[in-house]
Amino acid sequence: MCRVRRATSLRGAFLLPLLLLVPASASAQPQQPVGPFVLDVRGVFARHKTEPDIARSLNVTTPNLPTRSFGLSGGAHWYPWRTTSITLGVGAEVVIAGGSRMLEPETTTAPAAPAGPTVRRHFRSVAPQVSFNFGHRNGWSYISGGIGRSTLYVDREDAPTRDAPGRKTINYGAGARWFTNHHVAFATEIRWYSVAPQDATSGGGIAQPRTTLMVLSAGIGLR
Repeated sequence: MCRVRRATSLRGAFLLPLLLLVPASASAQPQQPVGPFVLDVRGVFARHKTEPDIARSLNVTTPNLPTRSFGLSGGAHWYPWRTTSITLGVGAEVVIAGGSRMLEPETTTAPAAPAGPTVRRHFRSVAPQVSFNFGHRNGWSYISGGIGRSTLYVDREDAPTRDAPGRKTINYGAGARWFTNHHVAFATEIRWYSVAPQDATSGGGIAQPRTTLMVLSAGIGLR
C-alpha cells in the first residue's frame, strides 16, 4: 500500500509541471476566450555567457565576469483576433536587469592581494511582441516573439561606460498565465534575446560580440 501511494505521489509530481504548461481546461463546459487584454509585472533572472575577449578588454580575468543578473519586466498585451483554438496577441515588453561580481582577494598570499575590480552587467530591452495563445480566459499558454532594441554591455565600476548604444535584438519565448481570481494571475515565462554585436565607443564602451541571453521570469498578470 505504501508503495502504491509513493508511486502515485511521484506520478503527480511529474505530471503537475506538464499540466501547468497546458492550462486549457479538459472540461466539456465551454470556456470564454483569451482576452481582451493583460498587464504583466515579473521579476527576472538572466543567465549570461562568459566571454574571454570581454575579460581581456576590461583587463580582468574570466571568473571576474558576472554570469547572472536580476531585475524586473513589465508588459502590456491586447488580443484582437480569436479562433476556436488560437488567439492572436500584440503588445510590448520592457526588461531592466543588472548584476555585478568582485573577486575576493586570496588570503594565502603575504601580503594579501587586493580585491579584484567590480565588473557589472547591464541589460535593458524595449520590444514589441506578437503572440499565439492557447487556452481560455482563466488560463492559457503562449509562444511569442518580436524585434526591437536593447542595451546590453559590460563595464567596470571604476570605469563606467557613458554611451552604450542600442543593439538590434530578436526575442522569442514561451510562457503561461493562470488566473486565481477575476483580476490576478500567476505568470511565468522563458525568453531568449539574440543581440547584435557592438563596436567600441568613444565613451569607454568596449566591443561586445553577438550573443544570446536567456531570461527566466515569474510574477503576476492583471486584467
